[in-house]
Amino acid sequence: MDNYLIVSDVDGTLAYDEQHITARTSRVLNQLMDAGHEFYLATGRMYALAASMATQVGPRAEIIAANGAVYDFAGARVHHRLGEVGLAAIEQAVAANDLAALYFSDDTVYYTREPVATVQAMLTAFTPATSPVQVCQVADLAAHAAQINNGIVFAPHAPVALAATLAELKQSPALAVSASDPTNLELIANGVDKAVAIAELQARTGIPAERTIVFGDGMNDLGMLQAAGISVAMGNAMPAVKAVARYETASNKEDGLAQFLERYFD
Repeated sequence: MDNYLIVSDVDGTLAYDEQHITARTSRVLNQLMDAGHEFYLATGRMYALAASMATQVGPRAEIIAANGAVYDFAGARVHHRLGEVGLAAIEQAVAANDLAALYFSDDTVYYTREPVATVQAMLTAFTPATSPVQVCQVADLAAHAAQINNGIVFAPHAPVALAATLAELKQSPALAVSASDPTNLELIANGVDKAVAIAELQARTGIPAERTIVFGDGMNDLGMLQAAGISVAMGNAMPAVKAVARYETASNKEDGLAQFLERYFD
């Protein structure tokens, strides 16, 4: 039997809400892994928070975190760091627009300017009570460049400032900018994204695009959907995502991922 590489975004796709995966979804994925298929969850979350979701599927669930900047393979963890040049460009842009960025290693959140209360509340919603994540304010961000994989700017309170920051960051050759929601900017090193991680995994596993199934709902999923021969948009996906995907399934609130996989492998 030919095995498949199955990859799913987390928020709005694999997960029912910010912290939970349904029993049905977990059961279907484990049945497919029992049959020899590979499963990866792919998220913009830092590795430690991605791991807290993966444990709900089980120990065989692999991780693509930080929008592709970190992923598991053969018992090891592959990293693509944001870099000092990228960090400097982000700090300059957010300061110019009176915003704050958050930066992530595998298990630590760094910041230089304290984010507003609404942003802090959003982060708490994604962090389980048992999370091992540490949060540190630092003066010298460059001193942590060897650990930082990615960054994010949340600005639900300041759309004009966010747009200005986006325009400035797009000018940096060191950065790739995407968004999982209109109120944020997700920041990784140029040349790195979920699609690149999937391409590297396809090469490492020998599983081709035609046997790669990808699920997504947000703009930061577009690249990986295009890297898959079987691309699936959730019912709750943004219109641009549905336009790119080959298939559409029900929403994450209706176990859309499980529904599609049950039909496909029936």
